[in-house]
Amino acid sequence: MSIAVIGAGVVGLATTSELLARGMDVTCFERGAPMGERSVGESRIFRYAHQVPDLVEAARHARLLFGDWEKAAGQDLIEAVGTVVSGDDVHGWADAMTEAGAEHFLVGPGSAQLRLPTSITAQHSLIDPAGGVIRVDRIRELLTDRCRDAIRSEHVHGLEAGPEGVTVHTSHSSHRYDQVVLAAGAATGPLAAQVGLYTPLALHHHARFTFPLRATAPIGPPAWITTSASGLPTYQHSSTPGHWAVGLELGPEAIGWTVGRDAALAALEAATLDYVRAELELVEPRIVDRVYCTPYDGLADGIHYRRRGGVLAVYGENLMKFAPLIGRDCADAVINVSIPSSLGHAQ
Repeated sequence: MSIAVIGAGVVGLATTSELLARGMDVTCFERGAPMGERSVGESRIFRYAHQVPDLVEAARHARLLFGDWEKAAGQDLIEAVGTVVSGDDVHGWADAMTEAGAEHFLVGPGSAQLRLPTSITAQHSLIDPAGGVIRVDRIRELLTDRCRDAIRSEHVHGLEAGPEGVTVHTSHSSHRYDQVVLAAGAATGPLAAQVGLYTPLALHHHARFTFPLRATAPIGPPAWITTSASGLPTYQHSSTPGHWAVGLELGPEAIGWTVGRDAALAALEAATLDYVRAELELVEPRIVDRVYCTPYDGLADGIHYRRRGGVLAVYGENLMKFAPLIGRDCADAVINVSIPSSLGHAQ
């Protein structure tokens, strides 16, 4: 069986790596640098904490598979500093974790157990002790080394499905494959549509910004998901040593696709700086790095699959923490010509 994986983000590389380990003939197409767009950056949040039990269970399975990657890499890929979720809805998160049998506990406002770079913790919080920070740069090194010989630097602009397979049209050539895994991030929707598959098309602009931690900040603070005092959702975590990454969510009038990248980035930067100055007293309000990406509009946490004939499409948000599980499930689906079960909120 000949297989094409379109996209060398973390999901595409995880799938390619798994297929190669099973002795399959696989080519991974990528128009830019591997893990250079939605998988860019040095860190992400890992958590068992989710609002639906099947995602909690998926995170548990993914963590076991990350352990296999860690053995292969010879180093930790997840720093187990824990993850904190704060807000009025934490009891719903706790219910999902209880149903899935995942360890967690609830603490009140201002608890010393939080160890966050702020004294402003006026909300109840859920502590996910198995959560932490994914070291993306280490995963990039592992997967690109495993998949190096399979990666082809070509821009895929077309798919054509037929009775004898799927033809992949690139900027340089056309090749026919028995199966195609479409894991191309923002390009998934337009390519999927060419073979009659629906995946989301609407995108918006997003950025997270990295700041220095003050010397008085706690050592090894946990990742944190919360809302600002003004009600803006935010996620935060340590990035490189001594630094803190903050992502803030604004409304569509500020970050909608038609706003344009430059205007959206300016709005996100200003709002994030205001938030850091107002609420994170142990973080210096000085930006030292930023990561830009293009998430789907209105798509919550989840892993979604679509198949038509020889094309399997995978998409979702916050997929980094599930990457080894998605790679395994995509490889199974290719070999068995099947479709994995989607997880999370229905789409």
